Amino acid sequence: MPELPEVETVRRGLEKLILGKKISTIDIRYPKMIKTDWDEFRKKLPGQVIQTMGRRGKYLLFYLSDKVLISHLRMEGKYFYYPDQVPERKHAHVLIHFEDGGTLVYEDVRKFGTMELLAPELLEAYFLSKKLGPEPIEKDFDLGNFKLALKKSKNLLRLICWTKLLSQDWEISMLMKFFGERKFIHLGPLIV
Repeated sequence: MPELPEVETVRRGLEKLILGKKISTIDIRYPKMIKTDWDEFRKKLPGQVIQTMGRRGKYLLFYLSDKVLISHLRMEGKYFYYPDQVPERKHAHVLIHFEDGGTLVYEDVRKFGTMELLAPELLEAYFLSKKLGPEPIEKDFDLGNFKLALKKSKNLLRLICWTKLLSQDWEISMLMKFFGERKFIHLGPLIV
């Protein structure tokens, strides 16, 4: 499953390839991936221009002219960009065609990935409903709020972290060693 650093890498890669491109048509081969109204999704995407890319947790955000396309890769989702000819791909489930002839293809062998189209003003409520944690690589990441969130949680990781936080001799780098550096790569060794 792609973790946060991999999703951020996908975001950065796509940003270089598709910003400013205008969507001409969309080909949905597996409609169950679309979690908002399918007809609206199919009708509202053409004509939209990709303004910028974002990420919230493991969600990729395509900020369009007046909508936001939210994509979650789940277990095996991948994006491929083709500047002209698109080869036939067995697991290509959503194809976004651009006016310049390029195509963004979403592939997912297991078909677990999701896409949703929302108005920008609904984005904050959407993510509140998902109960995502803080963004560890954002400048406004607040370690105090992170401690409070750990204190309120009832899972085993929280118990381990909270016990160590109280003793004041623990570093987040220890979590990096235990759970893998990829999940905490941007935090570095913070003493809390």
